[in-house]
Amino acid sequence: MSDSLVADNPELSRVELTVDGDLAGILAYDVIGETVILRHTVVKEQYGDHGWAAVLVRGALDILRMGNLRVWPACAMVRRVIAAEPEYLALVADQDPEAAEADRVVEVAEADRVVEAELTEVSADRSTTTGA
Repeated sequence: MSDSLVADNPELSRVELTVDGDLAGILAYDVIGETVILRHTVVKEQYGDHGWAAVLVRGALDILRMGNLRVWPACAMVRRVIAAEPEYLALVADQDPEAAEADRVVEVAEADRVVEAELTEVSADRSTTTGA
């Protein structure tokens, strides 16, 4: 049996899998608020087809569960592991955090347009009442 370790490397925004001291794979992620977007799982060719990708994903999910973080499974491998192991379903965020962020940007832009229109009206009203 090989000696393996799954550890977070926040400086590189990835979770790393080492097998017998060799970096065998990574799971890249981004953090938006309290949600971690799990982007892509990569395992070196010599470790492929031996279940190491699933070991990496399960380890990453366990780390995130301990941190009380939510996940957004953008990676197909992460989605497969979650589908096969329903105890991880509770970690999945209700909504894609990037979509939620985009919605907030649109809402702020719309609010800015409304305020700008109101200011333009107030300015126009003042011009007509002061005779400017």
